[in-house]
Amino acid sequence: MGKKHRKQRHETVVERLVEQAGSASGAQLTGKRPTVLFAVGDADYGYTEGKILRLAARIGVQSGWNVKVVTHDQETLQGGKKFPLDVQFVNIESPGVTVEERLRTTDEMIRETANIDIPGSTLPLWKVLAMDDFLSSLQLFGAQPTDSLKGEAVIVPLMAVDNNTRAACGLYMWMVSEARRMGIPVVALEVSPLGNKYTLSHLPADHYAVKTEWSKEFLVREGLARPHQVSVLRWEESYCLWPGQDEYTEAYIERETKMREMLNLARDEFVILIPHHVAFLWETRKILEALAQVKIPVTVVIRVDPRTMRRQYPEREIVLQTYGKEIRRLHRVVIDERIGVGLLLQLADLVVAPFAGTTTERASLCRKPTIVCQAMGQEGFRGEFSYWEPRPEKIPQLIHCWNEKGWLTRARLARISEALVHDTAKSALREESPVTDLKDSISENVDLVTLGITDLL
Repeated sequence: MGKKHRKQRHETVVERLVEQAGSASGAQLTGKRPTVLFAVGDADYGYTEGKILRLAARIGVQSGWNVKVVTHDQETLQGGKKFPLDVQFVNIESPGVTVEERLRTTDEMIRETANIDIPGSTLPLWKVLAMDDFLSSLQLFGAQPTDSLKGEAVIVPLMAVDNNTRAACGLYMWMVSEARRMGIPVVALEVSPLGNKYTLSHLPADHYAVKTEWSKEFLVREGLARPHQVSVLRWEESYCLWPGQDEYTEAYIERETKMREMLNLARDEFVILIPHHVAFLWETRKILEALAQVKIPVTVVIRVDPRTMRRQYPEREIVLQTYGKEIRRLHRVVIDERIGVGLLLQLADLVVAPFAGTTTERASLCRKPTIVCQAMGQEGFRGEFSYWEPRPEKIPQLIHCWNEKGWLTRARLARISEALVHDTAKSALREESPVTDLKDSISENVDLVTLGITDLL
């Protein structure tokens, strides 16, 4: 795709988000809307090629909240004006450090950390810090902003190897420390990949939004977070935090709201896509029978091709006539022939297909869990996201197993923010009411996490 085409596509997405935000804000004219403060440093704006601002805009569209981007970077400031975003510029600049101040603070650091060694070695921590990181951090001496934080939640990228410029570090550390002081919940966002050994740069947060299951396991394994404090983002939101562009995902982000309107699908519905093929009628019938045994409510979308005919019957009529009994047993079924399968698979939470083809291959690229159920077919994983199961009666068990492991649960950043603010408000209310049974308090907190971060995704 040429630069001109990409620019036109980007401008179209921006216009669509502006239109969506306008309708969301119109419904919120009465009453004060909560505010989310979204920190974006120069490195993260460049790393994601500006797509991180699209993620910030999605929060406003999906929640109806005010979203304010906080940045130290002029390029990010200008980029934010293209979106329906309020952008606050915070100057992060040090007046300079004298030689005497540098020596005095270094001496104090050495005294405070003299008894701390690098784990697994006898190397004192101060020797490492004094050689590089500490002296470099002095370049932020006196750069603390005089601005104040006013919001209900703060979202801050996690600093890693290639998104830790001096000013970005100053902005993120200031926002996290101020949020802690004021009791504002913090969501940490994975932009540059987690996994490097420099975990000291990962600022503390109340919840972590990451791009992969591996990143979630890393945070838990390193003791930086507990499992319920980490959510894996949906595919399209993870995409907004990657470098580069993908034509299919760009098209989905642009059209998602319209697609859901056409299919009458809410954002919180669990959707299973079945790409239909007239050569696999037996497999599709058995898949539908199996899905009727799944104990969680699901919406099944059967994608048919309007160009396919068998004798005088179009494929849509074949589906209705062949699987009428099986369809009536399901919670909800949508038969669609208007939306391309490349877009539908990105909307779905799970793909169950009677054959392997372009749909299943693209689903794997989009990190969509996929089951290929074909009589006398293969069995077992093919890659990370695609599983072959020739016995349709095994599908319900497979879905329940994946659901319990959290593989089918992908979070939207808007939902994470809403649940975290709700949780914080509940905790504050409990503190104001001292007569509270401990057991009820604990169970209520657990239910809140489940409600906000799992069931509502």
